[in-house]
Amino acid sequence: MTSNFIIKDQDSYEPVSIVKCYYMSDNKKIVFVKLPYGKVICLPKTTIQSEFSKDKNLLQDFIIDDWILRKFGLI
Repeated sequence: MTSNFIIKDQDSYEPVSIVKCYYMSDNKKIVFVKLPYGKVICLPKTTIQSEFSKDKNLLQDFIIDDWILRKFGLI
């Protein structure tokens, strides 16, 4: 399954994708994000390869490891 909010990062040497989503909350190890269609997923911080803002109203690009996206059935 591919979505219009997930783009394969062709410039990276790592297997990662760029995912457009909203920051929800986080703790020491986990970040909760909301996808544009409303689904909330929790991601281990170690799978996020980019900086992100904690602004909950900002649609932003997260660079995320492909293996976790496959686990959620997003790619």
